[in-house]
Amino acid sequence: MENVLWLDCSAGIAGDMLVAALLDAGGDRMAMERALASLPEKDFSICVSHVEVSGVRCVDFDVVLPAGLETHDHDMAYLYGEDADATGGEHEHGHEHGHDHAHHHRTLPEVLEILSAAELSAGARSLAERAFTILADAEAAAHGKTRETVLFHEVGAIDSIVDVVAASVLLDGLAPDAVYVTNLTEGCGSVRTAHGVLPVPVPAVAEICRAHGLAVRISERPGELITPTGAALLAALSPTFASPGGLVISKTGYGAGKRSYPWANFVRASIGRAEAASEGKICKLECDIDDATGEAMGETIERLLAAGAREAHWIALGTKKGRPAWQLQVICLPADVEALELEIFRCTTTIGIRRQLMERTVLPREAVRLTLALPDGSTAEIEGKRVTLPDGTQRTMPEADAVAALSKKRDLSYQLVWQAALAACAAQASVNPN
Repeated sequence: MENVLWLDCSAGIAGDMLVAALLDAGGDRMAMERALASLPEKDFSICVSHVEVSGVRCVDFDVVLPAGLETHDHDMAYLYGEDADATGGEHEHGHEHGHDHAHHHRTLPEVLEILSAAELSAGARSLAERAFTILADAEAAAHGKTRETVLFHEVGAIDSIVDVVAASVLLDGLAPDAVYVTNLTEGCGSVRTAHGVLPVPVPAVAEICRAHGLAVRISERPGELITPTGAALLAALSPTFASPGGLVISKTGYGAGKRSYPWANFVRASIGRAEAASEGKICKLECDIDDATGEAMGETIERLLAAGAREAHWIALGTKKGRPAWQLQVICLPADVEALELEIFRCTTTIGIRRQLMERTVLPREAVRLTLALPDGSTAEIEGKRVTLPDGTQRTMPEADAVAALSKKRDLSYQLVWQAALAACAAQASVNPN
């Protein structure tokens, strides 16, 4: 089983919404507060409270700034002008702290210097730095700058830094093995920013989605639903855009957005464990290689299996110009695609990998102990695996590696031990006739 974080972003996502949802889902508030207290910037405080959004009890995470440093994100009329009525009309504080005054401009090196001075775990620091680097690359692409020279306007403000640090600490503490995102929704129309009135999605968000493959549904809802900070945090997590199959949910949290919209404006974060037997979706990676030796292909297979592939093999084929070649095929979980593709590129000379998401049916299985009566009159125990068919019947088989290990240990023929193991499976089936 794996520890899973599932984010439902039907109302979009912003940094403060993610922090609030993670807190409500059991994130370590004390660890977050210690990390924020260690930031060299001190002109802020935080307020965590409960609010009701569309009848749902949510957590609200607010960064409180001194007079004169507040952001315009508190003002729907400022953000949307004449369109304020279409987005709800109430002058409430913003979806996240983002569209602020000009004196908050910072460069990426300046932001990274602030992070380096904070007391963060290695995991939290890495995630925060990755999020800001993604933001810098997106802003640089949008404005024709470099990563080092582009100025952060909205996201350079201390409140946005607080959002990223808080989210990174909470995510590091929850330590999900996989992150799934569903229903990531963006609005339409335009929004007023530090760069003027821009179309939604704003250029930084559009670039992050493009560069990191964020699967976004563009809706007809007027307004900015995905902020650059929210998009960068998602991209930094390298999530799978699918529903987690067979998720046993242990905790669900709701993070309130602060802009007033006619729909339920919150992010939902669910924590749970995914049963390995319920992995309904897998990915098949495939590429053709015509300049590798058999030894190189064998090493590639070993490395892919060690990196988490569920299956890896190659088949011989003939390609263009009559060349003999190998077709490498790898079966893996969607969450492992990025790591395994990197391994393929490192180990082979291929310059492209085909990817296919597939559905599969997996039988529930469990590990069992088998007691073998060996030909020399002794007994031994080895591992086996029992699966349950849809009609409730069960099938047990010995683990081949365990049979091989026992045959070597007892200096017996592999086939003799295998037959004894099959007899043990049959005897166990008679005791458990399901």
